[in-house]
Amino acid sequence: MSLQDIVNVQITRETKSVARTGFGTALILGINKAFSPLIQFYSDIDSVLNDFRSTDPEAVAAASVFSQNPTVTQLAIGRRKTGDNSVVTVSDVVANTNYSVTINGTKFEVDSGGTPTAPSIAALLVADINGGSEPVTASDNLDGTFDLDPDVASTFYSVLLSAGLTIAYTTSQTIAEDLADISEADDTWYGLVYTSRTQADVEAAAAYIETKNKIFLTSSAEADIVDTTVSADTTTVAAKLRASAYARSGVIYHPDAATIYPEAALFGVILPLDPGSYTGAFKTLTGIAVTVLTETQKTNALAKNCNIYREVGGVNITREGTVAEGEYIDTIIFIDWMQARMIEGIYSVLVNQPKVPYTDAGIAAIEAEITAVLQLGIARGGIAIDPPFSVSVPKAADVSAADKANRELNDVSFQATLSGAIHAVTVQGRVTV
Repeated sequence: MSLQDIVNVQITRETKSVARTGFGTALILGINKAFSPLIQFYSDIDSVLNDFRSTDPEAVAAASVFSQNPTVTQLAIGRRKTGDNSVVTVSDVVANTNYSVTINGTKFEVDSGGTPTAPSIAALLVADINGGSEPVTASDNLDGTFDLDPDVASTFYSVLLSAGLTIAYTTSQTIAEDLADISEADDTWYGLVYTSRTQADVEAAAAYIETKNKIFLTSSAEADIVDTTVSADTTTVAAKLRASAYARSGVIYHPDAATIYPEAALFGVILPLDPGSYTGAFKTLTGIAVTVLTETQKTNALAKNCNIYREVGGVNITREGTVAEGEYIDTIIFIDWMQARMIEGIYSVLVNQPKVPYTDAGIAAIEAEITAVLQLGIARGGIAIDPPFSVSVPKAADVSAADKANRELNDVSFQATLSGAIHAVTVQGRVTV
């Protein structure tokens, strides 16, 4: 007789893992041929610089994210789909200097010589590329530019240029289509930065993000954001997004927005933190210069729900941390977090049990998941302790026969108060003798 004939213990695993939505990863979207996948993840700026030059917009934005302290554990760079043809331009002519084009990891490098011209450097690179074995053909345009085309149409090839060269690509899809394809490939990112400052591109990205549980931040150098009143401004990107009442897109005014990415820096500051534990205001952005504004300019920008970055009392801070609609960025992110965790918790109950019975006990199991998220929301600082939250669920006996037959649990609700944040303080005092 074995011991199990007397004592039989069996343990059933209820450990099915449910994928959790992440709120700590930014996606930098650009037009490039740096890598074959539509999206690639990086853990530090050094790994980004394996695929990009330090002056490339994607690398500049990534550096702004990784420069903050504490920093994110990773970020993603996505690429828009591009056509076959790419046009390389010799943009800076320097004697006795190496110029290179790296295709699919193979570097083609030439010396410019003692008396170079843009066409002579281009001709050297064309000859070197065509003398190699990469399945890409270079065509000299005889004007300091040359085309790159795959030998087989619609075949991807990666490109990395040295200093002194620029490249132009043609996109083959809309921004919405590109973002949808990137999300289908990997949707574990949350905050979007787009390297384009073209207003039509920004509006297209904002329109797409508005339909998703994500956040998009951009920056603009349009002077009218700060120089015109809210009633007079109908043309700037801040005015346009505000008029559309976008709740998932925000604008930061910065006069150097053409070459820097304050929004990437802000994501770098807040995304490492737990949703509910921070506000988007009063944040110092490492590596970003402050903007000098008059009080009128400050008022004009903030009236358009446009964020600013300025020095106040010797400290560089963001204000006010809002999206275009006027809601606070941290509120949108916290509500997204709360929704995601409730969905995940309830789903985990459903998939880890043989069944959740349509009884008071089964309903209580669903209620417990909602309560757990709300309690965690208090611990994170997103939900106020007072007044206390409440969760309402029906009694099984009160549920309609139709709902029971369809196995649907309805009439579940909760009430909670956001803790908010203090952004301004007024003190009135009286001193007597």
